Amino acid sequence: MDEYLPMFLAEGREHLQELNLAVVRIEETPDDQETVDEIFRIAHSMKGMSATMGFAGMAALTHEMEDVFELLRQRRGGLERAAIDVLFDSLDALSAAVEAIDETGQEDIHAEPLIERLQSLVRERTPEQEADRVGVAPVPDDLSELAGGRRVVQITALLNEDVSMPSVRAYMVLSTVAELGETLACSPAPEDVDAFDGREVSAWIVSEHPDSALADAASSVPEVADVLVFEAVPDTAVETGEPEPEPVAVSDDAPSAPSAPAASKPHAKGGSSTVRVDAERLDQLMHFMGELVLHRTQVEALATQADVPGLSQAMQNLTRTSHALQSMVMQVRMIPVEAVFLRFPRLVRDLSTKLGKQVELDLVGKDTELDRTVVDALGDPLVHLVRNALDHGLEGPEERVAAGKPATGTLTISAQHAGGNVVITVSDDGRGVDPARVARKAAERGLIAPEQIDSIDSQRAVELLFTAGFSTAETTSDISGRGVGMDAVRAAIRGLGGEVVMTSEHGHGTSAQIRLPLTLAIMAALIVEADDRSFAIPLDRIERTVRVSDSAVRSVAGLRMLVLSDGVLPIVDASERYGGSPAPDAEYAVVVRGGSERFAITVARLVGQHELVTRPLPPEIADGAALSGAAVLSDGQIALIVDCDAVVDVPVAA
Repeated sequence: MDEYLPMFLAEGREHLQELNLAVVRIEETPDDQETVDEIFRIAHSMKGMSATMGFAGMAALTHEMEDVFELLRQRRGGLERAAIDVLFDSLDALSAAVEAIDETGQEDIHAEPLIERLQSLVRERTPEQEADRVGVAPVPDDLSELAGGRRVVQITALLNEDVSMPSVRAYMVLSTVAELGETLACSPAPEDVDAFDGREVSAWIVSEHPDSALADAASSVPEVADVLVFEAVPDTAVETGEPEPEPVAVSDDAPSAPSAPAASKPHAKGGSSTVRVDAERLDQLMHFMGELVLHRTQVEALATQADVPGLSQAMQNLTRTSHALQSMVMQVRMIPVEAVFLRFPRLVRDLSTKLGKQVELDLVGKDTELDRTVVDALGDPLVHLVRNALDHGLEGPEERVAAGKPATGTLTISAQHAGGNVVITVSDDGRGVDPARVARKAAERGLIAPEQIDSIDSQRAVELLFTAGFSTAETTSDISGRGVGMDAVRAAIRGLGGEVVMTSEHGHGTSAQIRLPLTLAIMAALIVEADDRSFAIPLDRIERTVRVSDSAVRSVAGLRMLVLSDGVLPIVDASERYGGSPAPDAEYAVVVRGGSERFAITVARLVGQHELVTRPLPPEIADGAALSGAAVLSDGQIALIVDCDAVVDVPVAA
């Protein structure tokens, strides 16, 4: 089963994430039948996958969870909160098991206590509900062969315990569902219907109708107590030249190996063609794409010096094609930020319950796409911001009502594209940052002098929150209060080449805005020279370039300042900042943004705009150097990439 393990891990994580979301939705809207059907489908697939792979603990726990999910069909108004809590605890245990399998190959799950809790919930059913319980009939052995690559749906109808004519009802069920698709197999078999005296009637059909329509059709037959519909055989994958594992039906008796998201056959309508690709292959593809960009720029430089007929046109064709290929490779690596957002409904639900707060979560722009590497690293910083908003920002119901606000607070997480960047915002309508309180805490911790307390405004108070070890919490808890969080958020985002800026209005709420590049592998930059060295300044941080001689330079409090029409900016001499000799006669200044400030970097020469393939620097060079990486230029020279956020932290004195 080793060849299936990566597929099992990937699909297992997806199923668990979907189940977390579905249970949150069903808690909010208990009578959402579509979500109930989704829960049954995912849970059954998860059980089959686990059993097939030999992870008995996960399969047993998921089987007991199915019994609780079954109550959703039989009880109006959904499940009690205690049942929801047990389900979430079970999902957490399954998630931990998946991670343990990824690390050690063993599931390492102690399911017995959870199984006992789940069974205690099931035993609470009335005798009538117990009689209505739906089973799963054994799947025919040749179903996959009969399917021929098509999607097969299993429909199982449970007749009333006191059904008067079971053979007639069985015939009616099979006839009704047969009108909605092609019946491949059924139980009882057609020749056995007349003698049928049981309660379970099952059919395996190929149908383009939604599962809900199939369930409604079977339920319309008199004396049918309940109906279960789920996918028994998925569509087969697109032919890739390599042998594909034959699909096996999902059932308690013969669970299937995990199946990759498959592309539909030509006869399947409305399906999208997808294929699961290992992340390492995408990384290699991006690496070689970066090398191609580098070689292209080298050839472009050589082409400008050569006088060969037709070379210019050939170079234009090569450039156009490589640009299209580069764009396509970038799109392949892009995934929706929804991959991060989907963890927050469960997180907000759990924390708001623990804190005794009422919170409405609004997720905006879930389809906004980011480079996979950025998305992978974005999760923890966003979790910090959400936890802070819930703990420190949003008030409890009584405090909100007293302040003239609705008892339920609103937490909004949004994402949108902005040029070559993605902007992600976490905002709440809570109490906001109290500058006076922050100033007092900062003075207690020695971060500011006591006499500075009265001078701390809202913006300065927000900056103090990003100081390492700073916290306004009165007590330490497992949610916050240890002084670890906001400084880690800023460090993580800056490590991705982005920046986080927070704004707050006392009494009205707080907003934290994260700005990130779409990708970390290829960037557009302005190449400049200073002290006979080449530097690259990210293009999205540059406002404009000016000649130093066209503007006045003044000394203010020991710092050189450039006087422009729209403000006075501190000057950072690139030569001196990066270990060279001061260059007071630098000809150009590049006006850039670093954090929430603007400043001017003086350089000797502007070379031009280029697309660069970024490479990380060794730790011994990168630490404290205000550099975010390096890139090879077309002439073979190395350009150091300026970290605009780190440069502004260390102004250079006159």
